[in-house]
Amino acid sequence: MKSKLLKITGSVLIGGLFLWLAFRNVEFAELWDKISDVTFYWLPLFLILLPLSHYLRAERWRLLLVDHGQKINRTTLFAGVMLGYVVNTFVPRLGEISRPVYVARKEGISSGNLIGTIVAERFFDLLTMFFLILVISFLLVSDFEILQTVFGLENWSWKQYIWIPIVFIIIGIGMILFYRFMIFLDRKQIIENPVLIKVINAAKSFGEGMISLRRIKQWPAFLLYTAGIWTGYIFMTYLPFYMMSMQDVYGLTFSDSIVITIVSSIGVSVPTPGAVGSYHLFIQQSLHLLYEVPLVEALTYATVTHAITIATVLLIGPLSLWWDKYYTLKNA
Repeated sequence: MKSKLLKITGSVLIGGLFLWLAFRNVEFAELWDKISDVTFYWLPLFLILLPLSHYLRAERWRLLLVDHGQKINRTTLFAGVMLGYVVNTFVPRLGEISRPVYVARKEGISSGNLIGTIVAERFFDLLTMFFLILVISFLLVSDFEILQTVFGLENWSWKQYIWIPIVFIIIGIGMILFYRFMIFLDRKQIIENPVLIKVINAAKSFGEGMISLRRIKQWPAFLLYTAGIWTGYIFMTYLPFYMMSMQDVYGLTFSDSIVITIVSSIGVSVPTPGAVGSYHLFIQQSLHLLYEVPLVEALTYATVTHAITIATVLLIGPLSLWWDKYYTLKNA
């Protein structure tokens, strides 16, 4: 209990630090004036794209489970995904646990296995994100040093960049070795303690989930869903440019939204409640340093998009849980 409280307190403090860094050079009165001038004719399409992207994530997750021999209703998987985002809004990273636990309890299957599939899914998302970082580094951003400043990597040498693919390889090999070691212990029956046997079985189930990427049979569909997820994220970055005519005033294009999406993804990965602070700072600095958008307008963009995203998640999350329960009772 104390460790959880310390983690929550630490995440709140980190978020507070990022908020201070984002807001310290901005006058609140000026920020409020900019927010008051925001137009919202782009909002309906944004509100469609957000749940659609999360639905595609649920569909991609279903491929991991179907190819692993588990068939789960789409409504349950979508509700689990949305529950994860709702929980992450208040307690960072806890949503990655609540999502598979909800589905596991609903379907009466191993939660360890589903948690393992989340690890596999996040690992693949990291690979995708670093691939997109390479794309924007070589094709979309002319000054790589400015991009390093945005990511806080201005002091990195080429030797440190080499470690990035090495770390991914090590993680992948570690996942496979962990699973095989659990199978070895289970087959050899070296351990007789019933408690330890349960732990090994749970670890083996978790390992099966982690290596679920190896068992995907529908790779074209899996890659198509992944592309759909990221395309949705990019459009959700691009559409809000129109709220302050940033596409006209600063010449921001769809390709620029790809850069901002990757930067925001890194900001969201920082363990703060609902990405508060980290999202604001990363978006503000990327718009300011890369495209010379004034700090107050960049922060306006970050504040409005973050608020709308959180509000939408908190609305759709409970509705998806209600619909899943209704659908289950209706078809019981």
